[in-house]
Amino acid sequence: MKRQRISSKVVRARSLAIYELEKFIEYMHSVDPELKPDEAIVLTAFTLQALPELFKQNPNLVSHFQELSTDLKLKRSANEVRSAN
Repeated sequence: MKRQRISSKVVRARSLAIYELEKFIEYMHSVDPELKPDEAIVLTAFTLQALPELFKQNPNLVSHFQELSTDLKLKRSANEVRSAN
């Protein structure tokens, strides 16, 4: 199997996602401190699995993330313009 080269931006983004996921697991554990660590992880997985339905039921949440997405793209465009100059 051919290995793909992963950009440093993707590596940093994955690291951020993992960091935030670990913080969310800690939060889910705080919901019920009697949970074992593996149970808190499973609860987090159930929560992630439920997110698409939560988004469908909350159009304002979708709009908020669309705004964040737009901000990210605008920032990328601004950086690309600066790099070109």
